[in-house]
Amino acid sequence: MKTLRLLAVIMALTALPVQGQLEFSGGMNLSDLTGSLGGTDIENVGNRTGMTFGIDLVLPLGGIGLNLGADWAQKGVQDFLTDPGTAQEVAVLLDLRYIEVPIHLRVPLVSSGPVSLNLVFGPTFGFQIGCEVAADLSAAQKCADLANGPDLKNTEIGGTAGLGISFGLGGIVYAGFDVRVTTGMTSISNVSTNSLKNRTFTAQTHIGFGIF
Repeated sequence: MKTLRLLAVIMALTALPVQGQLEFSGGMNLSDLTGSLGGTDIENVGNRTGMTFGIDLVLPLGGIGLNLGADWAQKGVQDFLTDPGTAQEVAVLLDLRYIEVPIHLRVPLVSSGPVSLNLVFGPTFGFQIGCEVAADLSAAQKCADLANGPDLKNTEIGGTAGLGISFGLGGIVYAGFDVRVTTGMTSISNVSTNSLKNRTFTAQTHIGFGIF
């Protein structure tokens, strides 16, 4: 039994290639906001569907991988609010765009032939590059141009955890799919009485190759 356990550990630690990898990814984000506004908890906020694209460098680190990347990501919320003037529901979209810098550990869990299953976790640093609000079919307006628009910070820190599966395609090339959840650890609001945090579910595909 001890021998079998030792073999399982060795297989897990050797699931990642010993060489560094360059990886390209793309997929979908499903995001919303959590926290509170003026001390009142946010409830039943609509999700916003967006895109994400990125490039990552995976470095070998004692049997695991250190994932350093740069991603372009859409976040925000889409919800229905009541217009006080017409008493009608209006669809409102808060469109947030970020450049994200993930610093994650990639831990091999299972490896069988060309297939490996990995656990990914670590902090993700976000830098806001766009904030727009659109109501119904009206043109989107920048948050900064709105008199009562959201007052949001330009940076955020989130915690990410997820699973990824990769398939060797021969030689140094591989491809796969992964799912991740990123939960905001810092508020994105500049208003002291608010505590707004991004929460994002990501599903994406990736393709990569060894570089050294």
